[in-house]
Amino acid sequence: MGGGIMVGTWKNIAAAAALIGALAVPAVVLAQGLPTLTLNAQDGAFTGKWVYRSFGVSANPKDTLAKIALGLNELALTEQGGRVTGQRTGQGVTYDLAGVALYAPKQGATLRLHGTATISGKSYNYDYFGYLIPSWGVGPAQPDTILGTVMRSDPANPANAPLIASFSATREAAQ
Repeated sequence: MGGGIMVGTWKNIAAAAALIGALAVPAVVLAQGLPTLTLNAQDGAFTGKWVYRSFGVSANPKDTLAKIALGLNELALTEQGGRVTGQRTGQGVTYDLAGVALYAPKQGATLRLHGTATISGKSYNYDYFGYLIPSWGVGPAQPDTILGTVMRSDPANPANAPLIASFSATREAAQ
């Protein structure tokens, strides 16, 4: 009977040692240093030309990128004192945008825009909200990228459900 208790004790000690070892591995990895993220949260960060792509929102894992792709455009934005103006251009439609940029230390930058476009003779409101995502501190420099959501609504028929999509906008390379 004494041997059974001893075996059980050794199993507990071995399990505890394994647990301590498993918990120590992440601590060692953390001590080596993780790649850093850099926030670009400075006034004027949204000024420039951006390649804009929008995607339908889908929870179906079988939907391909080609199936959910909606738009490929260009955003030309100017920011001054937190106010943002610009245009979205492409696919035969150009419309003005206006909004605000907000900056929060240690949180980054957000963008809120509104525009009205006429498509096939019909007027639509476009409302955008996006985050300027941080860049990784390793590898080659990454271009600034805004990730967000856009809502297209029909002001003539407010009861109609709006179209909601995701978008990314990546700063164009200087030419």
